Amino acid sequence: MKKIFLALAVFAMTFTACNKKAETTTEEVSTTLPEEVNTTPAVEEQAKDTTVFAQRALEQEFAELDGKSITLQQILEQQKGKAVVIDVWAAWCPDCIKAVPTMKEIKKEFSNVVFVNLSLDKTEEAWKEAIEKYGIEGLQYYSKEGKGMKGDFGKSLDLNWIPRYIVVDKEGKIALYNATEKNFDQIKDLLKKIQ
Repeated sequence: MKKIFLALAVFAMTFTACNKKAETTTEEVSTTLPEEVNTTPAVEEQAKDTTVFAQRALEQEFAELDGKSITLQQILEQQKGKAVVIDVWAAWCPDCIKAVPTMKEIKKEFSNVVFVNLSLDKTEEAWKEAIEKYGIEGLQYYSKEGKGMKGDFGKSLDLNWIPRYIVVDKEGKIALYNATEKNFDQIKDLLKKIQ
């Protein structure tokens, strides 16, 4: 019996010592890590303000249906004092097309909200055909950049998926920066508050 008790005592001391050693090692790593990070300030990035558009996004040129040019800043200025839902989409995007019926329902429910569609299609013809074919409602604009999601406009919005929805409140601040078709309930809840 003494041998079993002695063996358990040795095991318990060894186990406790290993845990304390592991805790010490973890503490040493975590105390040295911040110093290493602080020595490389170039790696640190400032948090992006997602309540306003980047200047280069505002300067992006779009074509209206009649062919006239307009910037995103001008589009937003025309809607000053109104809540706006921006839908960044393209005809080649199956998820964008699948979302059209739900967007129509949201537009009916929130008739005093302005819906702005920004197309990243490859050609103006594809853009116009999709509007007609799918009955896409709202204000229509086509990105003249012609580089889709990988262009400067896409980069300025941190665009990695479309459809992409951005909700702008009546004061012109972005209330919801990064929403997809999975966020329709969140978009509706927000519109109820800001419309």
